[in-house]
Amino acid sequence: MAETTATKREIGEGLEALSHFFILATTQDHSAAKVAACMLLGLYNGYRFQFDLTELRRLDASNLKRALALLEFDARPRMEVHEWLNRLYGRTDFGPRFEHLAHRWSLKGKCKKQGLVPVEAVRFLAAGGGEE
Repeated sequence: MAETTATKREIGEGLEALSHFFILATTQDHSAAKVAACMLLGLYNGYRFQFDLTELRRLDASNLKRALALLEFDARPRMEVHEWLNRLYGRTDFGPRFEHLAHRWSLKGKCKKQGLVPVEAVRFLAAGGGEE
């Protein structure tokens, strides 16, 4: 029974990190946001969006902890990261949102603008219940 509780806690931490990083990468424009975007895109499609682990050095302590939790969460995935976000937010469009994320940060491997599928704006609830 204790093992099940520990597993749920680990998954919760990973999901919080996933959600936090997506919100950070889509709403902010500082170096930690870019690291979050690059890491998420690496998890989304590592062949197209290779992630240099030394980029983790640019994160503060709380975001580094989230990054490590996210890596652990995705080490043995039950679903792809965009599918987890679809489930968390009750949507079906996080695949295209990841493509928009790559375009936003002008990353190698990104889609051309004309290849992007339009997605509606979403207001995410922050961890404290407020909107971001």
